[in-house]
Amino acid sequence: MHEVALLRDLLIWHLQSLHDAELQWAAALEETAALVTAADLKHTFHTGNVCATRHAATIRDILQQLEASSLTNRNAVAHDLVQEFRSLKNIAADREVLDAALVVTHQCMNHYRMAKYGAAASFARLLQQYGIAEQLRNMLEEEKSEDRTLTKLAEETLNSRARTVIVENTGWAGSIA
Repeated sequence: MHEVALLRDLLIWHLQSLHDAELQWAAALEETAALVTAADLKHTFHTGNVCATRHAATIRDILQQLEASSLTNRNAVAHDLVQEFRSLKNIAADREVLDAALVVTHQCMNHYRMAKYGAAASFARLLQQYGIAEQLRNMLEEEKSEDRTLTKLAEETLNSRARTVIVENTGWAGSIA
């Protein structure tokens, strides 16, 4: 991409970055879902894959409306979070602990995308691209909803299961006092 000199350029830069992030994340969720133990988390990963794929297609359409290419450099943040997924799969000694760990990384990616969707929607609104702003706001809301689902899963079941594994395997119950 050329120099980012205008707000429109910055909007396009963020959309291109998001496009690549969504593609990387969709692939990572598909790859990782097979290793997830908890059925509800597995479902969330499958839903997240579908959502990320849909978001990538929507962003590609938006970029076409703006007469910009969807081709860009690799999104480094998404790449690093995908690598974190892979590292966790290799180092987690227990599948319940892996589930809890994967939720944290998944939420890191959601928070990153929420920040970018929020900024991009704001830029689009300022540029009077109201239809684009609405599409981006809708994707932001989907990310927030997924984040709430992940938080609920972690707090209500996954973290407790991971803690139980630690207690059973080590006898440590988490008391420091």
